[in-house]
Amino acid sequence: MSQTITKSIRLSMAESAEIARLSAQTATSEAALLKQWVLRGVQSHKLDLAVQAYMNDRVDIRGGAQMAGVSYNRFMHELEDRRVLILDDDRFLDRLSALADLFEDKGLKEVAQKVAEQPDQSIDDSLAP
Repeated sequence: MSQTITKSIRLSMAESAEIARLSAQTATSEAALLKQWVLRGVQSHKLDLAVQAYMNDRVDIRGGAQMAGVSYNRFMHELEDRRVLILDDDRFLDRLSALADLFEDKGLKEVAQKVAEQPDQSIDDSLAP
């Protein structure tokens, strides 16, 4: 059995009463509810930090997944759910080219082709005149 440690927080009377009410409604101890909420909050915070790190180019998708403590696929879905542009996606350039064709945007089509031809070049470099 793993060792546990006790952490404590201070709550207002109203906050304590609300937790007691929820505990009674769910037939779950206050301690179990608090632990569940803390762990859920920690996971959510880790995911937020990993998404921010991905958006700021500090990690790739694999690194973000590791940072968040989730699978690669779960992290990909989280990015998609948050509408974060995923440039690592192999289908991205195909979709970009399809949009360029759909909107008859010659400039966008040229950039998509340029990026496809030089995959090691950054998007910012591709947009330079």
